[in-house]
Order: sequence, then structure tokens, then C-alpha cells
Amino acid sequence: MNQSSLTEALNLLGETLANERKHAVWLLVGGGSALLIQSLSDRQTRDVDVLALREFEGDIVNAYPLPQSLKEAVAQVATELRLPSNWINSAASLHGIDFNTVIPKFWQDLETREYGSHLKISFIGRYGLILLKICAALERNEQRDIDDLIQLQPRAVELRELWHWLLHSHYQSFPHPKLSEILSRIGHANLIP
Repeated sequence: MNQSSLTEALNLLGETLANERKHAVWLLVGGGSALLIQSLSDRQTRDVDVLALREFEGDIVNAYPLPQSLKEAVAQVATELRLPSNWINSAASLHGIDFNTVIPKFWQDLETREYGSHLKISFIGRYGLILLKICAALERNEQRDIDDLIQLQPRAVELRELWHWLLHSHYQSFPHPKLSEILSRIGHANLIP
């Protein structure tokens, strides 16, 4: 999906939830769709990565599994727009980031949009996407993670802050064996020492 087709799908999902009188949902979304919607990248995405659900009171809750009413509406949109059945999924929520302990700057950088009366999405902003893409690059070998980091152009001060959080909050053993490689590939080899 590109930005236009993703926006169309999200608008239709919001309409479907409203027309079917389903419960309103508020999603916390990262990955390629967050990059696309915020014009941080033009790389197409296969899906919408739901990292968590937000209650309308503001609490963050686990997104896995997605609510049945949302899954039904997602399936209807998939059929209508000929999208994969899992075009919205919560598999990314299983990666273990505790959203209640992420650094405050992560939460200050969300972009929230409404798609009708029944669908609200908070897209992870640039700073949070850098954090998530670093975690992804440390845990898997996907060139798109490095490409996305290069496109996000993290500054040295941001990387230092994020490494500090990773060191104290997320990884048991640090430095991670891939850390030097990632820093070199994104143009920050000077931070390796």
C-alpha cells in the first residue's frame, strides 16, 4: 500500500466500524504505515502494525489479539479493497516493548488522526520510530529497517538517549553484538567508542 491506498483503507475501516455499529477503537500504530502516513517515507507497506490499543480514558492495553469486532471490520475492508486478510494485525505487539515505561519523549511525538467517528489512530512519531526501528534492526536482519533508519536521519544526541533507554530498560545484555554494525550502516560510526 502507498500513502493514498492506506488512507483509503483506513477511511473505509472507520466507515465500516460505524455502519456496523461496532465499538469505536483507538490504535497505537508503528512501522511502515506510520512512516507513510506522516510522510516520513514513501516506501510502500504490506500492513498496519498495531502495537497497542488505547482506551479512550488513555490507558494502554495489549493489542493481541485484536478485538473481534475490529477483526470483522478489517476482513470486510480486505474483501472490498482486495487487501491481504491481515492488512491490520497486532503481531508487532508481541515484541515485548513495555509502552508504560518508554521514555516520555516517545509519547510526546505521536500524531493522532481520526478516520470517522469510530476509528482513532495514534501513529508513532519520528523519535519513537527511530527507537522501534533500532529494536527491529537489533532483533532481525531486514534491510528495510536500516533503510528506514537512514531515512529518519537520527541525530547523535537522539541515538545516545535511545541507547541509554535500551541499556537500562529493554535489553539484559548490552552492548548488543549488532550495535556497531547498525551505527556504521546508518552513518554514526563515530558513536561506536
